[in-house]
Amino acid sequence: MYDVIIIGSGISGATIARELSRFQLKTIILEKEYDVAMEATMANSAIVHSGHDPIPGTLKAKFNILGNRMYKQMSEELDIPYMACGGMVTAINEDQVHLIEELYERALINGLRSDEVKIIDQETVRSLEPNIADGVIKALHLPTTAVTFPWEAAIANIENAMDNGVELALENKVIKIEKLDRFVVTTDKSVYEAKVVINATGVYGTDVAKLVTNPHFEIRPRRGEYYVLDKDVRLVNSVIYPAPSEKGKGVIVTPQYHGNTLLGPTSEYVAFSEISKTTASGLEYIKENVAQTVQNIPYHKIVRSFAGGRATSSTEDFVIEESEVKGFINVCGIESPGLTAAPAFAKYVVEELVSVHFEMKPNTDYNPRRRKVLRTNELTFDELNNSFHDNQKYGRIICRCEKITEGEIVDAINRNCGARSVVGVKNRVRAGAGRCQGGFCQSEVINILARELKVDKLDIVYNKAGSNILKETTKGEQK
Repeated sequence: MYDVIIIGSGISGATIARELSRFQLKTIILEKEYDVAMEATMANSAIVHSGHDPIPGTLKAKFNILGNRMYKQMSEELDIPYMACGGMVTAINEDQVHLIEELYERALINGLRSDEVKIIDQETVRSLEPNIADGVIKALHLPTTAVTFPWEAAIANIENAMDNGVELALENKVIKIEKLDRFVVTTDKSVYEAKVVINATGVYGTDVAKLVTNPHFEIRPRRGEYYVLDKDVRLVNSVIYPAPSEKGKGVIVTPQYHGNTLLGPTSEYVAFSEISKTTASGLEYIKENVAQTVQNIPYHKIVRSFAGGRATSSTEDFVIEESEVKGFINVCGIESPGLTAAPAFAKYVVEELVSVHFEMKPNTDYNPRRRKVLRTNELTFDELNNSFHDNQKYGRIICRCEKITEGEIVDAINRNCGARSVVGVKNRVRAGAGRCQGGFCQSEVINILARELKVDKLDIVYNKAGSNILKETTKGEQK
């Protein structure tokens, strides 16, 4: 019997789990996928938004500002990559200038200070961004904008939650929820009971809510497609937004913490089965629209493209509330700026919604800090030399593109919420995320996974059950 069951392990479920671990509550996360953060959290722009865009008075506006101001501390405590690069919303004509003037006023209403938002002229824009398109005449400058590493943000929160007593059950798809004097949650693997259930299932939010009640909202999936430029491209210094439209923030150019640049996303409603599929028309749309804000884009430096889903609510806002069935809490419609808002609404969910069902006794053993990750490509020569003397696995390069060592991969596998698949390793330490996209290192990653997990290499999967990479043993090869 648990106190709280969280369904879903994206950034919403992850931050809520960590917040719950501050208290003496027995909590478990149920996740249908092979690993955590494999849906919307895995495929987004990685931006910690300033809070200039949401409609004043909405939950998006409230939690965006609060979350932005919490992100740096959370990142320091959990050793999550974080880069305070700033951002700007560009205008290419007078109509768009009026729009960014409206956004300026909206930003102040939402809570940004006057030193956190300002309109800058063409000359200033060009001094900050040499590759800005010739047509850009003004911009809304947003210095509190940052970028993070969304996969690790979720993974780090869950790891820290598990360090503090939270449990995680992967490959457990919820198929039935009964409300008795408690909730009985049936998955395709087991049955769990709890006093409180939190629905943090992203694009599946309505489906899970309907297992318990008749929700007043409908979640529809929107697909966003992206290009990724090689990390040797220094295209922009800050996040470059176009003036927004009814489709959202538009095609953005986003520098990434590890050196790559993202172009995208698109924005279109699609069927669930189409969420992760890229299209020729969508990728061409990115090229056509990004040219309005940034020039000199080296398309021959693209290393990959991808697509991800966003959970758009019919309410046009986050849905964060206890349903009419007491103890069943919906955290749904968490699209942009959900990554930014997550630490703030997680605190709200626990302190305002979960707390009414329990005596919230502090966990006296709670440790807010995750054990630091040793990232060898960020070390000085002396630091790297010391690491090698402590553990020689930190001297063996596995991923040449990203300069990731065997020691880092071994550590990522053996932590709480550790990697179990090739993509799991990639999401934690970026082995396979570089120019060759795993062409050189994937075989070695498989060998290390098999050794550390004590399984046959034939059993190692790419990203989910059934996605085995090796099919059979060839002549002379030992299992």
